[in-house]
Amino acid sequence: MERNNTDWSIESLRTLYKISNSINAARTRQELLSDFIDAFTRDIAVESGLVRLLTDDGWMEIASSFNINKKLLKKYDRTPIDGTMFSRSYEIIGKSSEPFLQEFLKDESYSIYAIPVRYHIRTLGVINMFTKMKKLSPETHRLWIAVGEHLGQALDRFGEETEQRQQLIQNERNIIANELHDSLAQTLASLRFQVRVLDQALQPTGEFSTINSIEQVEHGLDEAYTDLRELIAHCRMPVEKQGLVPSIKRVVEKFREETNIHILLQIECQLSDIPANMEMNVYRIVQESLTNIRKHADAHIVRVLLQCDDAGNYLILIENDGKGFDKAAIQSEAGKHLGLTIMKERAKYLGGSLKIDSEPDEGTRVELRFNYSPEQKIGGNIAQN
Repeated sequence: MERNNTDWSIESLRTLYKISNSINAARTRQELLSDFIDAFTRDIAVESGLVRLLTDDGWMEIASSFNINKKLLKKYDRTPIDGTMFSRSYEIIGKSSEPFLQEFLKDESYSIYAIPVRYHIRTLGVINMFTKMKKLSPETHRLWIAVGEHLGQALDRFGEETEQRQQLIQNERNIIANELHDSLAQTLASLRFQVRVLDQALQPTGEFSTINSIEQVEHGLDEAYTDLRELIAHCRMPVEKQGLVPSIKRVVEKFREETNIHILLQIECQLSDIPANMEMNVYRIVQESLTNIRKHADAHIVRVLLQCDDAGNYLILIENDGKGFDKAAIQSEAGKHLGLTIMKERAKYLGGSLKIDSEPDEGTRVELRFNYSPEQKIGGNIAQN
């Protein structure tokens, strides 16, 4: 039977209070994890450590770390689920089933302790602490278990708040989608029908120029209606992380099906796990670029390239062999090319840059560059060795 907190030493209670206070003061999930690992390693005599959490797709992912070799962090960012996270807590000495931990155990002076991160009956992850302590006292053991439970409770709280925020956003988006459908979409559908009837009425007797102008209006309304339907469908999509590479693959495949233009997609990137808000802005820039190609470029070949490196430098390239445009003329027509302005604003939000190169009859090249490094995701103080 567990002893209650009144039987703990003053030092243990002080340590638990410091760590709990650090957890409760965090404003974001990443800040929570970063502050926790700092507080734990500062107030408890350990040389290094990390927090690994369960992902929705059944892996363990490094969420925060302290004084861990950067190459190991990169190599073992995602690992299969291991039994250590389902134990109460124990010391790992000698052989370990995890290749990640085996690399640390090459130094026989270290012991590795596994502390489960739990909330009620749910296991959320594991804290691995690397220390030269060979034996934990019963009180230290109970303290570490309590710390893991405090972290689990805080993570659950942030998870609930995230779900609530996403639900609120989804509700607002559904309202916008319904309003667009009931107002603007219905109006466009009516206009399309009226213009089509007018076109048919004028076909037998109308002048060629008049009929041609009406057909252009009809074509413009069809494009506007298609774009609006896509916007409504997007608003109704669940607010969740889709994955950068799958998102780009989807928009490229949709472009291929709608246009029959030869489009080449090159994925030269292993690091695609960026936050959902950044992912959406990248996706929108690619989508707008392809929409512009479909509407204006008269292209035969399109290439979309996604590249990134170990430092988190991303390059998204969309280029085509179409008719291009005069950049000076485009820039002088302020306010008429809202799509390009929004693309640049999205690049600025990403902390990156958007470069558009084009000349008449020379095609167009859209180049997006931004950075999202592994350290931004992992957090904590990471040794440079």
